[in-house]
Order: sequence, then C-alpha cells, then structure tokens
Amino acid sequence: MVNLPIPAAHTATIQFAERTFVALDGLRGVAAIMVALRHAPFLWEGAPGPTGWMRNGYLAVDLFFVLSGFVLEHAYRKRFLQGMPVRSFMLARVQRLYPLYALAFILSLPFLLGQLADGVPDSVQRTLGLLCSALMLPTPNAAYPDADLYPFNFAAWSLLFELAANLLFAVFGARLGTKSLIRLVSGFAVALVVCAAMGWLGFGIEVGKRGVLGGGPTWETFGAGVIRVGFSFFAGVLLYRFHETARLQPARSGFALGAFALVIAILAVGFPRDLDLALSLVSVLVVFPLAIMICARFDPPKGALASIMQTLGLLSYGIYVLQVVTFHAVEVCALQLGIQSALVGLVAIPIVAAVAYAATVFVDVPVRLTMKQALKGLA
Repeated sequence: MVNLPIPAAHTATIQFAERTFVALDGLRGVAAIMVALRHAPFLWEGAPGPTGWMRNGYLAVDLFFVLSGFVLEHAYRKRFLQGMPVRSFMLARVQRLYPLYALAFILSLPFLLGQLADGVPDSVQRTLGLLCSALMLPTPNAAYPDADLYPFNFAAWSLLFELAANLLFAVFGARLGTKSLIRLVSGFAVALVVCAAMGWLGFGIEVGKRGVLGGGPTWETFGAGVIRVGFSFFAGVLLYRFHETARLQPARSGFALGAFALVIAILAVGFPRDLDLALSLVSVLVVFPLAIMICARFDPPKGALASIMQTLGLLSYGIYVLQVVTFHAVEVCALQLGIQSALVGLVAIPIVAAVAYAATVFVDVPVRLTMKQALKGLA
C-alpha cells in the first residue's frame, strides 16, 4: 500500500486529496509515465523504424485535455451557475499549474544561463525566452516559425492551451446548454478530421517528430493545437454531463482494466503508416472518451490498487512538467560519464518520478497554500 506523507489538513485545504474519480487518477498517471517514456534520453534510438515503440505517446496530451474537461465540469459547473467569478476560477487554475512549472524553470536556469553565456543561439532571443518562460508565456520568434512555443520546456505548450480552454469554459462553457455543447464538440470533431486529413493549420508538418496529429507545440502548428484542445477539453465537459445524467451501472473491473490496457497499447505501439491518421483519429474521437467514461464508473476497492491509482494521479502533473529538465540533467551526467545506453533512459523514469514526488510534497503543496492566502483578496 502506498502512503504519501502529505499533511491531510493541508491537502484538504487546497482540495488536493479530494479525489472522487480514483480510476481516472490512475489513467492520468499512466499516461504521464507514457509521455515520459517517449522523451527519456537514449531510450528509443534503436526503435524499429518510424512506427517504433512510444510513437503515439504524444496522444496522451489529448487524453489529458479530455480528463481536464471532465474533472473541471464536475468540480466547477455548479459553482459558476451559483455566481463564481471567472477571475476566482482562473486564479485557482494558475495556482494549480504555476508552482511546479516555475520549479521546472528554476531548475533549468543553470543549463539556460550556460547556453546564454556561450551565445547559443542568439542572446537577445534567449533573453526574451527567459523572461517569457519565467512568466509562463510562449516565446515569440518571428524568424523561425517552426520554433517551439516553450523552447526551454517544450512540454509546457499544452499548459497554455489548457489555460485558454479553462478561460473559455469559465466564460461560456459551464453555462452552455447540453445541446449547444454537443454542437460545439461536433464542430470541433469535424474540424479535427478535415484539418488533419487535409494537412491544414499545421497538421502533418511534424509527422516524423511528433506524430500525425502532433500539432500545437510550435508556432506553425499553433492552429492544430487549438483544434485538438477545442475538441478534447469540451468533449470531457460533455462526457461528465452524460456521466451525471445517464446514471449507468458501475463498471466492472474487467472493463476498467481493459480500458487501461487499450489506452496503454495505443500510446505504446505505433500504428501502421497507411492507417496512422485513421487510427489516431479513432483513438482521440472515440477510444479515449469511452475509456474515460468506463474508468469514471469504476471505483477500485480500497487497498493497494486504489492507493497506487491515487499516487499516480498525484504525481502525474509533476512527472509531465518536470520531465524535460530532469531528463536533461540525467543526459548531461551520462554523457560526462561516457554512457549512452538505453539503460540510462530506463533509470531516468524512476528518477523523474522521485523528483515529481519530492516536488509535489515539499514545493507544490506549501507554495499553493501560500499563493492561495496571498491572492485571497483578488478572488
């Protein structure tokens, strides 16, 4: 049984331990680990061709967006209908996302300042990037349209789209009727299929690097990111409404484990080249929403399984946002020792999990409590 030494009073105060969808926590945690496996140093240099292992790990971001919409609809819709200000909601979301993002930025500074001192690349552009990154803003780079939005922590691009979707949800989404929401999600679904098939808005530009639906991390694929988050986040909102009103029977453990296994298989195993687009779209449009619906209906028995799922959910954000700097540090150490082995990548996974754990317990919780007190007057 996994027990995390996080003060119950503190976690309750910031709604950190109040998790009602335990299986969804586990699903989020597993997906975060799959993303980390995709990015681990030295691990996939020998992958068998362009459809090697972890090629679809990037699709975990779409899963995260659906999960976010589902959970936020559960947690906030009634509050919005009761008059919760948009400002209070957005402050709460910044409090949730910024502390560990800021920690990742601070931990990156030795590497970033070293690059700046070496003049690699343009020092003015890198200084601008440092300032934007510190403020959790994307870095403008007119000279290179293929530049990452967040060059110092490329995984952070999804946080920008997450906050943008959160703002739209706070302003419009929570007040949308279900029929209007169905039309909105359907419109985004059609746009996703058409734009991905036609290669519009940046889809298909980075097939070899990020996958056939891998738009969003760069300026030239920004539009693709808008479509991805637009469908997945509001599909999650719609799924929760269906979950709440349909009153389906609890899911059996076999169905929930099957949903877990299917999601893992999709993220782990690359699709055949000629079916990549079709199967990726089916995964995002159908499989992920169904898996979330099944897991939302599954309440694992209290004990080791439930504790593991809660722990995975607890660490998922830390794993995601701290993976880049952690892997970079591991890679630098390995190169200094003259080691370039896949074993380094395997060792890096528990290291990033340990870093995420320590950061969650000793940084995220107390900083969020401090931020909540400091910003109380602004809410």
